[in-house]
Amino acid sequence: MPMRFDAAKLEAFDAVLPAIARFKAAFGRDISPDFLAELYAARELNLELPDNSNQPGADATDGIGQRYQIKYRSVSTLNIDLNSFDFDQLVLVNLAEDYRLIGMWCLPVHKARTIFTFREKYRKYQATQKRFKQEGTQIR
Repeated sequence: MPMRFDAAKLEAFDAVLPAIARFKAAFGRDISPDFLAELYAARELNLELPDNSNQPGADATDGIGQRYQIKYRSVSTLNIDLNSFDFDQLVLVNLAEDYRLIGMWCLPVHKARTIFTFREKYRKYQATQKRFKQEGTQIR
């Protein structure tokens, strides 16, 4: 079904534009659920995000040099995908529909290697969120 602008949608669209512009000016990146997950993880775990948003392997680092891969998934998404194990800690972030943080778990790479399975069809490693949450440490 095509989307049509009604008065409420136009008002919401016009209202959000200044906030989006302020966000991009402050962070140098467009707002997205993936980037919000990185910001939540950085805030909760006192991590530093790199200036380059497409750095392979790690999305953030901590004060002792540990590399963190941060994955956003909605609670309804079954699997978590990985391209590699080029990190020290893997963080899963769940957000509510209104982008509030509703859950965060951390898993060291040695445990991630035991629960992620390579899927040739997708050319990625996969694990279910359920298994990740069972094996990981809940942060929030």
